[in-house]
Amino acid sequence: MEGKLTKTLAVWLSGKLNRYTRKEGVELTKMNLGMEVFLINVFKLTVMYVLAAILGVLGLTFATHVAFVAVKRYSFGLHALNSTVCTLSGCAMFVFIPWLLSGAGIGNISVAIIFTGVILSLGFFAPADTKAKPLFGAENRKRMKIRAIACGVMVLIATLLIPNETVKLMLTLGAMYQSVSILPLTYKILKRSEKNYEKHERKNELVGESSS
Repeated sequence: MEGKLTKTLAVWLSGKLNRYTRKEGVELTKMNLGMEVFLINVFKLTVMYVLAAILGVLGLTFATHVAFVAVKRYSFGLHALNSTVCTLSGCAMFVFIPWLLSGAGIGNISVAIIFTGVILSLGFFAPADTKAKPLFGAENRKRMKIRAIACGVMVLIATLLIPNETVKLMLTLGAMYQSVSILPLTYKILKRSEKNYEKHERKNELVGESSS
């Protein structure tokens, strides 16, 4: 029901927008899909932050989410298989766990130790792709790995500088979430394929060999 409603609204909004953009065919289909993804993300974020506001942990949810997104930007990693699972897992990770830990804190030594693990995981395993979004090009992957590590270091510095120990904990938690999402062990546990670009690159090599 949610999917049909989102798709209908996306098509309607795209139609309104297309009065000005005048797109057709594949380009219009892409715009419809982009609008649908945008609406799904707005819905998920609205649910998550409204729930956080109700539980009185809006700031903690924001801190955890910001750290997660900052590290994920270039390291990528696993996604939920559908919107409902993504919404539920997002509420659990960014609302309920911060709510449970709202009275806890963490010191700079612990932050440094945990972030060492986070940054090492980025160095070894980032960027991690998915079957739906394989990451092509060795140079592109190398560039994203460097940027992912840089983002991890920047979040670490920000976490060390913030005096509030509860906020420190939330930032550390968000970075940990993302580092776990790129681990090969996590892929195996969830039975998801990793290094999907290798299959496509191998296929292209075989096509090149057969045509030569």
